[in-house]
Amino acid sequence: MAFREAEPMMHDDDTLPFTEETLDQLYAEVSDPEGITLARLEALIDAFGTRDRAPMDTQSYREGRKPWKKLRDEIVPVQHFLASTYPADVRVRFPLDDQPPDAWLKVGDAPPVGIEVTGALARASIEVGRSLAGGGAVPGFIGLQDDASSAAFAQARARQRVTNSRKNVERTIDTAIGSRLVAKDHEKYTGHILLVTAPTGSSPYRKPEAIKQALGEKAKQLPFAEIYVLDTSRRKPPIRLK
Repeated sequence: MAFREAEPMMHDDDTLPFTEETLDQLYAEVSDPEGITLARLEALIDAFGTRDRAPMDTQSYREGRKPWKKLRDEIVPVQHFLASTYPADVRVRFPLDDQPPDAWLKVGDAPPVGIEVTGALARASIEVGRSLAGGGAVPGFIGLQDDASSAAFAQARARQRVTNSRKNVERTIDTAIGSRLVAKDHEKYTGHILLVTAPTGSSPYRKPEAIKQALGEKAKQLPFAEIYVLDTSRRKPPIRLK
């Protein structure tokens, strides 16, 4: 898989709003067969974060709705990971084809490495995003696993913000991460990198070592070469489990 420099497709004029048309340009650029540098990817994500956006588009992104879903679920987590781990000249490509892996990383002359992204408490995250549209109290943390019933999530929305014990938050997060590790235990991922997004910032005083201790042994059993947990809302370095 060769990587060469591709021509930028998205306009760099910061005075322009970030629209669905801009998003399409971003998708075209990151999925180009030649890939893009991390520096360019960071510029694209920065444009998304700083340019004006229609409120409806912002809400669609929060809820992970199309066409914003791949930006939220795949591109932003990969950029977060790469920016904290690799130099700006590495190259990355996002196939955007709903087939694993979600991205290909090229470092120097080494063979490309696949990056797979999965979300722990993904459904709860979407529900928190939905609650932002109402303008009222927002549940900062919804302690429900993805397989919880629709009725349970409806009740959580109705309660709005509630107090969760630190122990319960951490147990819920660990259970969700563990579930995603089990779901990704497949030989097709041998040698790839796994990124698990999780709301670790909901327990801000928990040390990374505690998460490694809770999940490290389970992570070691997977065929991935490296496994990380990251919270894209906090911008802290990823936590390496393997």
